[in-house]
Amino acid sequence: MELKIIHRKDLDNERWDALVASSKEVSFFSYTWYLDAIAENWCVISNDSYSIGVALPYTERMGQQILYTPIFVSYLELLGDKASADFNKCQELILANFKHIEVEFKESILGPNYEVFVSQLSDGTGKRKSQVNRMLNKARRFGLEVKHSSDWKSVFEIIRSELNNKFSGMSYTSLKRLADMYLQANNEGRLLSFEVSKDGVIQGGVICFIDEAQIFYSKGAVLEEARNNGGMYLAIDAAISSAREKELLFDFGGSRVEGVRRFNHNFGGEDFEYYSYRINNGLFWFKWLRAIKNKWFKKS
Repeated sequence: MELKIIHRKDLDNERWDALVASSKEVSFFSYTWYLDAIAENWCVISNDSYSIGVALPYTERMGQQILYTPIFVSYLELLGDKASADFNKCQELILANFKHIEVEFKESILGPNYEVFVSQLSDGTGKRKSQVNRMLNKARRFGLEVKHSSDWKSVFEIIRSELNNKFSGMSYTSLKRLADMYLQANNEGRLLSFEVSKDGVIQGGVICFIDEAQIFYSKGAVLEEARNNGGMYLAIDAAISSAREKELLFDFGGSRVEGVRRFNHNFGGEDFEYYSYRINNGLFWFKWLRAIKNKWFKKS
């Protein structure tokens, strides 16, 4: 069946989410509840049978539509039977509907003119570095404990306080979207929270998503003293251990920040590549303004 653009209002939520859930080795970025919370607008490319597809978030600035990667989304990805995917048709539809493109894809859907980014994934067999064990022992000597907690909001409040205005894009609006997304994920039964505490007082933790194939790290933070004493190592270790016990993959969410990438590698995370595209075929004045914006306000 022929691929076409399906706008959000016309999307069959149940069939689309079933496509995401049945697709192998995909992240959570394409679920309806995820994109509804994070993206300003979005549509999809799919067919009448919902056997293949890709989500397309977009924003509007000065009357121009921009295909973009929202904050808290690392990349967009092809769903369904990738072996039979018509990349040329996907590219044709995307370029016909969006003149301004600032987006990352897990597959090279838009051709060879991309920049390579990396993320990290673990199947539980990667070798940990000794730094992990040292920090875990330090955390326990300091008296830190970790547990799976249903009280994700307490963990989120520390994440909010630690991240607010400290990183590019971490504004009040973006953190509000993150909280809305966690609420939706919790309602869907897709949320996991690992809480770090000392003497019964919460110090922070990490929040993850879970489905039938993986546990996906979303965000985490611990208070400074706990962080200096291995608190984040303890929380991530608990999340990875949960994935291993459930025989699931653990997705670190990835980062282009070298320190975060090293942290993930310490836990046995393995790099995989994805592709960044910047295409601007629109009006000259808009191209000029976007170039200035991208120069001074790069996404971290």
